[in-house]
Amino acid sequence: MNFLRTILQPNALTAGILLLLGFIAAARAAPHPDCTLEAAALRNEQADLPRLEFASPKDRPPYCITLETLIAFAGRAKEHIAQCPNSDYAGAAAAWLKAQPNYRKLFTQNRCKRTL
Repeated sequence: MNFLRTILQPNALTAGILLLLGFIAAARAAPHPDCTLEAAALRNEQADLPRLEFASPKDRPPYCITLETLIAFAGRAKEHIAQCPNSDYAGAAAAWLKAQPNYRKLFTQNRCKRTL
């Protein structure tokens, strides 16, 4: 019963509500991405991506892994453009977004299974 009185006291209740509102505000305030650094990271990662031209559908596991990697990277490029629409990586990201449906189609046609 004393516990209930303590919780219902105006000062404790007000402090609890303010604390809760503070947590909610902190959760909503997502950090702003550093678009320049993220664009540079995407460019570097793009250079290291496997190339579909060198993977054969006959070698299904490597081919599927290559497709899945390219699909995931296109998703990252899409996220980057959503957060940084004026990024200097926008042109390259547009090409990735255009290619992503084709990669997904090949992934399905070759009966690949997700690993990532």
